[in-house]
Amino acid sequence: MKVNDIINLTNLLHLKISNGKKIITALLALSCVISGIILASAPEKKALYIESPSHLDSLINDQIFQTQIRSPQIYAYQVKVDSGLYRKVYEIDVPSRFSKTLFHINLHKQLHKYGAETPAEMHFPERDMDIYVYYHDSVQRIIRLMTDTDLDTTQTGGPSNG
Repeated sequence: MKVNDIINLTNLLHLKISNGKKIITALLALSCVISGIILASAPEKKALYIESPSHLDSLINDQIFQTQIRSPQIYAYQVKVDSGLYRKVYEIDVPSRFSKTLFHINLHKQLHKYGAETPAEMHFPERDMDIYVYYHDSVQRIIRLMTDTDLDTTQTGGPSNG
């Protein structure tokens, strides 16, 4: 191989590398433009928020009634937290086959969209569950799911353990 052949080969490789860089640069620019178009055309995600205490109650009641819990099984009352603050508590009697965990998961999925958190506490040996609905860094509601074996003989719907 002659020196001129080596120089020509080097120039050819340099030209191919230079063209490759130009192609990569063009592809990157094109992908940026396409990404910008997709971002601009994507629907704006609306922030959901709980508008009022009655809105929160409505969301909770929707979840309760989706599980086919009957009204006589639900007892709601207010407890005084301090001088001017009251908190609503839902006590719900459920049969032993009712899956409290599944109810909790579904409630969490519903309320989490609004920025609410739902930590829970299990009580043994009764297997009762207290779900605390936190919104804006304070407990807004408490939902007590209490096992009532008398309901095992009645036809009650809802999430089952089996």
